[in-house]
Amino acid sequence: MSSPSAADIIATLDGISHGSFNGNEVERLKVRAAARRLLARVESPYERAWGFCFEQPIVSAALQTTIDVGLWKAWTDAGGGEKSIDELVKLTSPEVETNLLRRLFRLLAAFNVVDESGVDKFKPTPFSQAIGDEKTKVRASLEANNNQYCLASHNLPKYLQKISYVEPTVTDENNHSQSDPDGLNFFARLQATPKYYADFTGHMEAWTAWKTPWTKIYDPSRLLDGAIVTTDAPLVVDVGGNTGIDISHVLTELPDLPAGCLVLQDLPEIIAKAKETVDSRITAMAHDFFTEQPVKGARAYFMHAVLHDWPLAEATKLLRNTRDAMTRGYSKLFVYDIVLPEQGASISQTVMDVNMMSLLSAKERTRGDWESLLKGAGFSVVKFYEDPQGYEMLIEADVC
Repeated sequence: MSSPSAADIIATLDGISHGSFNGNEVERLKVRAAARRLLARVESPYERAWGFCFEQPIVSAALQTTIDVGLWKAWTDAGGGEKSIDELVKLTSPEVETNLLRRLFRLLAAFNVVDESGVDKFKPTPFSQAIGDEKTKVRASLEANNNQYCLASHNLPKYLQKISYVEPTVTDENNHSQSDPDGLNFFARLQATPKYYADFTGHMEAWTAWKTPWTKIYDPSRLLDGAIVTTDAPLVVDVGGNTGIDISHVLTELPDLPAGCLVLQDLPEIIAKAKETVDSRITAMAHDFFTEQPVKGARAYFMHAVLHDWPLAEATKLLRNTRDAMTRGYSKLFVYDIVLPEQGASISQTVMDVNMMSLLSAKERTRGDWESLLKGAGFSVVKFYEDPQGYEMLIEADVC
């Protein structure tokens, strides 16, 4: 039997798209991982090096430039559709010189950000339309990269050399502060620059929405068994819950819960934004989790992608503040975070791990790391619940 031709292989690959999986995210992510492995096998070593050194940085720069002149939002707001380069120029503000935009769009078409439909004619893709649609938070994610992630990544080799190649654990003077023009660490820069904070918050919203809702891994109705559900003893407190996606999942699953039994906590500027969108039955409360937890005796305290922001000392303090508010034998802790496998960690998991090191001197943790951290803070692990997407796990723990 003859081997398939290049044309046959290309036809098969070109027939696969995001919609090919009928909403089955688990299957889609398996194929996505396989496609990445395929590219790594097909490319020569130099082609891979070319991609890392030449392609990714300049595409990022082109995307940021076209964001800065408002092109994507204007195009999406205009209903999309095929546009000539001259028509696209008219959507920019300040207006971009025609040949400059032509050169940028040739690059973006080559990387499938847009479709090149003819000479100097382009059509939007789902990705480019999403950049222009503020509800998707794709634009915010791309800008968060330009604001902080790229600079810190570029500085990381110099910083690791400076600290003699030991694992970073200092939160104040770290790689981010070394790359920041004013020497600020990651969260201090967010506090000092409202636009950066807004972009980062949008990125976190998009990231959270991409993941499996925690209530699909653990049925929150189980928490009602023997629970006291009142304003004074809420059912779930979402600690560091950003703008409320995770706590809203609980309300979706348990729509008859009375007002006040679900609590969303984050810093004041985040809570001010959350109050504009979160359901009025959810109590939005400003709280710094490095101070005493004001909500005592809740049935469950929930943390999603919070502890991975902090090295051991700070993570332990945060957990102990939570433990001190809990009722032994009644309250539960749920941590929804990456649990790195000892072997075969995914691109998404490992990228997040090294980014945490670069930005925050923090880390993603293995199962053993989590057990050690929780035990040191006064908890015992009850169970690790698998995420069907294979990205995070939900960890259930009790007070020792």
